[in-house]
Amino acid sequence: MKKILFVLALSTILSACGEGQLKVQDQNVSDFQVQDVNATKFKEVIEQGEGIILDVRTSEEVYSKGYIQDASLLDYYDEDFREKISLMSKDKDIYLYCASGGRSIEVVKMMEELGFKRVYHLNNGLMDWENAGFTLVKDALAKDDKIEELSLDEFEAMLVADKPILIDFHTVWCAPCRKMAPIIDKVEEDLKDMAIIRRIDLDKSKEVGKAYSIQGVPVFVIFKDGKEVWRHNGIISEEELKVQLNNI
Repeated sequence: MKKILFVLALSTILSACGEGQLKVQDQNVSDFQVQDVNATKFKEVIEQGEGIILDVRTSEEVYSKGYIQDASLLDYYDEDFREKISLMSKDKDIYLYCASGGRSIEVVKMMEELGFKRVYHLNNGLMDWENAGFTLVKDALAKDDKIEELSLDEFEAMLVADKPILIDFHTVWCAPCRKMAPIIDKVEEDLKDMAIIRRIDLDKSKEVGKAYSIQGVPVFVIFKDGKEVWRHNGIISEEELKVQLNNI
């Protein structure tokens, strides 16, 4: 009888620990790491890291409550939400939050399936952030009048030009894309006599993205005589872009 009771007790202990062990094993296999952190730690890793802040609340919540500075803003309830987060760089750290933590937990699961490497998840969402006394940005996002929607035929017709063409594959919700917009505008102004520069909305130009295997945003591609001659994923300096265009 004592032996039976011991076996049952051991079984209960292993069952209680099994879920945590399974998560660790799964993370090792998939190379996925997630850390649940409080607002203080969340702010610290943002300031010390070079990852992407992701806000998955609705646009109404974002504009009424505000958002963390430099966050990418992507509504969890969008029907193409999964497709959109697939465009984010999977090798970058992701700093993820929502209003109270519920939606962002579901996004963590999705990100593991999609092949992201590491996520810092804000426990209790912006509730914890505000309770800690940290600030939010409450100004409206600037409208981008230069971002274009093109069909594949329109895009390929545009490539037939006597100058190199720099394409900025971009989305309106992506914070790194928004950071790059004024840099691209400056390059366009400075090199207007030698190159054509266009900003393409990848959310609305899906056929183009698929045809040219655009896997994330921002992505910068230079075409010459209708053919791709250079590509870069992610943030890049004004100087490097000019070097590449001058070398074509």
